[in-house]
This record gives sequence, structure tokens and C-alpha cells, in this order.
Amino acid sequence: MLIANGRQFVALRKDGPHRRPPVFHAVTPFCRMALCAAEPGAGSGWAEPPSSSVTCPACLTRLRRLRGAKG
Repeated sequence: MLIANGRQFVALRKDGPHRRPPVFHAVTPFCRMALCAAEPGAGSGWAEPPSSSVTCPACLTRLRRLRGAKG
């Protein structure tokens, strides 16, 4: 569980076939949309178990902004 500015996030990847290394997004519990606005398709969902860290560049940038860091 990650906490930024009082908000909780988990690092999840989209469920489904993967041809590339998985990208883990910052997703709030019980929500379909990640901080970067990624969301699984209509017949899919977020895959479990969660990772210990977020790897999506856009989610990382937004997490830094939420935490008040520059860059």
C-alpha cells in the first residue's frame, strides 16, 4: 500500500495477455482508473497480487506531485 497526501494506492497491472514486461500503475482501492487514467478494458480488470512498487512513468510523476516533490 502506498500513501500520498492522505490517499491510498496499490500498484496493480492490467489483467490479460502480456507480450511486454508488466507495468504497475497506482490505483486507488475499489477504483477502475489509475492515476495516469489507464483502466482495464470492459471484459478485464486489475490483476492480483499487487506489486510493492509502481513502475508506470505517468503514475510516478503524479505520485511525486501528490507528495509535494518537484520533478
